[in-house]
Amino acid sequence: MKKIILCVMLICTTFAMLHAQHSESNPFQDYYADPNISSFENAFKHYSAQLAENEDDDSARLMLSYLYVIELERMLEQFESRVDSLASKFQFQYANLLLELRKFDEAIEIYEILNTNYPNWSCPWRHKGEAYFKSDDLVQAETALQKSIEARIEHYDAYVMLAEVQEAMGKNDIALATLETGLSYKGKDIEDPDEEVVDLDVQFLYLRLLKANDKQNEYEQQKEKLQKAAPDDERLR
Repeated sequence: MKKIILCVMLICTTFAMLHAQHSESNPFQDYYADPNISSFENAFKHYSAQLAENEDDDSARLMLSYLYVIELERMLEQFESRVDSLASKFQFQYANLLLELRKFDEAIEIYEILNTNYPNWSCPWRHKGEAYFKSDDLVQAETALQKSIEARIEHYDAYVMLAEVQEAMGKNDIALATLETGLSYKGKDIEDPDEEVVDLDVQFLYLRLLKANDKQNEYEQQKEKLQKAAPDDERLR
């Protein structure tokens, strides 16, 4: 994985700024010349101390931001170079990190390794579905999430996301059935449902699907429930 072009541009800008302010060597230049844990720690401590002395020191804040980005890319390169030798739990967490960084294609590649090696492990399928969903590949997202549920029938948050995907595909009747099935498993999964999804978001998804399927009575009941739970929520308007 190559360092992103933006980092290079930022570094060049930084060097120009530092050259204008200081003639001597500085921690950032030392780190960039020889990036390692020690040089990163030295630079981090240096600019953190500056920021602690003056919370309005935008130069120090900017330097810390540059350090974080470059060190993150360096760490990702190290994971990529030995991904095949990583334990499965670290492959999964690495892929999740890529997902959080919106590096969807790279995350999907790792999830596929896990899907191949551990086809009955539900979580990589669910997270791959999320990666496809966020990259707007709804067909692949639906397939991956269905695989997640096949691997673990009570995987609650997989049902929720699958219903969201199917809603986005215009499959409102199927999405409603998916969500209602998922709700029947809430609290029965090995994962805490409140840690995986925001219940209020699920309830509003249910409201939308009831309306889309012309379930008027159920829709009014759900809306009344939400008006009590979240009377100021903009989604009720």
